[in-house]
Amino acid sequence: MGVLVIYDAIIAGYGPTGAVAANLLGDAGLNVLVVEPSLEIYDIPRAVHFDGEVMRIFQAMGLAEAAQAFSAQGQKLRFTNGRNWDLFEQDLTVVPRRHGWFNNHFFNQPRMEECLRSSLVKHPNVKVRLGWSVSSLSQADEGVTVQLVQAELNRVTDEADQQALATEVVQAHYLLGCDGAASKIRAASDIAYEDLESDEPWLVCDLMLDEREDFDRSALQICDPERPTTLVPCEGSHIRWEFMLNADDEFADMEEETVVRNLMAPHLWRLSPSLTPSDGKLVRAKVYHFHALLAETFQKKRVFLLGDSAHQMPPFLGQGLCAGIRDAYNLSWKLRGVVRGDYSHEVLATYTSERRPHVQELIHLAVAHGGVIQAKNPLKALLRDCYLMLGRALPWLVSFLKFGEETPIGPGLFATEERFVPDGVVGKLIPQSTMKLCGADEAEEAIWSDELLGSDYTLVGFGVEPHDLLPEGLREPWLHTLHIGPNGWADEVAGNLTHWADSHGIALALVRPDRQIFGVCLVAALDPRAEVRDILNSLRQQLGRKDSD
Repeated sequence: MGVLVIYDAIIAGYGPTGAVAANLLGDAGLNVLVVEPSLEIYDIPRAVHFDGEVMRIFQAMGLAEAAQAFSAQGQKLRFTNGRNWDLFEQDLTVVPRRHGWFNNHFFNQPRMEECLRSSLVKHPNVKVRLGWSVSSLSQADEGVTVQLVQAELNRVTDEADQQALATEVVQAHYLLGCDGAASKIRAASDIAYEDLESDEPWLVCDLMLDEREDFDRSALQICDPERPTTLVPCEGSHIRWEFMLNADDEFADMEEETVVRNLMAPHLWRLSPSLTPSDGKLVRAKVYHFHALLAETFQKKRVFLLGDSAHQMPPFLGQGLCAGIRDAYNLSWKLRGVVRGDYSHEVLATYTSERRPHVQELIHLAVAHGGVIQAKNPLKALLRDCYLMLGRALPWLVSFLKFGEETPIGPGLFATEERFVPDGVVGKLIPQSTMKLCGADEAEEAIWSDELLGSDYTLVGFGVEPHDLLPEGLREPWLHTLHIGPNGWADEVAGNLTHWADSHGIALALVRPDRQIFGVCLVAALDPRAEVRDILNSLRQQLGRKDSD
């Protein structure tokens, strides 16, 4: 007898990654259960940075305005040393905006989580069970069976009290492990971590200044071999401090407020000359080991790992939370298509093949940034300082820092023929610009180009009407068309979308639901109609659909 499936998906963990996945699957109309051991949102800030791509995902969820309310735009990132030499500076406001949004946002995590949870109210198809966790799971061909237990059961030792606490067995098509670094889902699925060799102890602190206090909002990497330090002004009056620990530090003592304020004292002038060591409220001081770990696979049959359950990285790029949200965005539309019967189940294998190499590259880059900051040998530190200062005159020397550059995702659901995949196009998101509908009133506000793309696949024509090139058998309900240009549906107001198409000689781009580019048809193609037929048939094959003649 087959498994009786109640939910399309169960999400274990209700942090930012789990909450984003719940929203996206809720938007898709799937029946979802979210389980989370904690009854309340953890009210101490943890992650503090997200980028323009994540802001674009919030936009897709209808939460861009809300995200702007709980975040602040980053201004500058400066590298200095123990002698207060200015080593290198990056103006964050001029980093290219491929996604339309500023590329660096510093935010308040509790407010982000409140926003994500509040947005789920509109989805009656998403159920949330706080105070519950997954205690065991088993898989069958048809789905996953999960045993839930009240979180308090783990802390109750009296057998009679244990029996009074509830347990429950639930079933679903799929299980998403969003339950953090100590993931029970990963352990129960017997998925090992690959150690990418970064294990350094740091003291992470959060200081809340008086809201009336005016201070420099530049983020600082203080590359002092005596005590490497990170100082990041975040949203509002929140300052994140991170201090690298030395071998002779007593870790247990480092979290004491007196010790923390003594560590902050030499750097307060960098924020404001008027600050004193007693200013502000210290809301957290915690010793962490910064790891670089990557799950060997992000999928085991019908179980998927997302966020910290799948990967951990040092925080020097501010990409840990971003990577988890990208995981949710990549997987959610694939699950939607498979559950609806639009795509074959094999499509889900591309979740690991696309996301794992991308995260691996980010981890290596974060470790490289950490290597710059954490140099403790005085000679190596001096060479590092001279190299960074030389990079101000010769920017290519510091190009390895990759400020604002997009890291492509790995191979997966993309066109494979060379004619459809010119260099620098596939594996990246299509740029986003502001647009106006052709023929619209001049007073009408511009809209984002993503708003004109469909929720499924979209064939975008640049000066070409894509609908006219569709073979009759390929006019699927899940395939939309969009003509951009003066004689099309909409024309660009600001941005680089049209320039991107022109620079690559692109006439048409086939865009996935997550705005990744499946493939393109070039202006130089001899037979555009045949090109469209071939690229769409390539897509149909990969989605598990039959070819069209």
